[in-house]
Amino acid sequence: MVDRNALDLSAIDPPIWRVMVDGAVYGPYTLGQMKVFAEEGRLLDTSKVASGDGGAFLSAFEHKELRSLIPGYTTPIAVAPTEQAANFLITLQSDGDGRRAAIAVLNKAGRFAELMPGCFILHSVMPIKRLREDLSTVLAERGRFVIVNASSGRLAWMGLSPDANDFANAVWKRDA
Repeated sequence: MVDRNALDLSAIDPPIWRVMVDGAVYGPYTLGQMKVFAEEGRLLDTSKVASGDGGAFLSAFEHKELRSLIPGYTTPIAVAPTEQAANFLITLQSDGDGRRAAIAVLNKAGRFAELMPGCFILHSVMPIKRLREDLSTVLAERGRFVIVNASSGRLAWMGLSPDANDFANAVWKRDA
């Protein structure tokens, strides 16, 4: 029996979210339900989620509405409008906790996407030096990375062998 006096929240929080687990699709779920899943540890930054009936399955972090639900997410940094935005290519290797921390840094830095495992593109006004410092801080001994500022041709890295450092300095040339 349907209670005609029941409060209908579907207009406020419609069930539009679908989750793919091992090839099976579940849902639709409301944003409130997705929040509970995140709190329970069942919604991760890498969970495949689609919005609406025909939406593509993307990682939860790629959905603006879901980012703040993911543990470790913080609001992106405020930047001065006079700073020049740049495009970065970042490759990183790390354990699960280091990876999550690195993704949180990228999320603060600007808009990013993971093209394939461990390979990210980022659009940000953050200088490459600060990006290197922030990633170095969260990865410490847990990982390594290479950052290419595709806009300026600058290169930065952490955790590479001394030989790799020498090779990079010998090979990487940029127009001054």
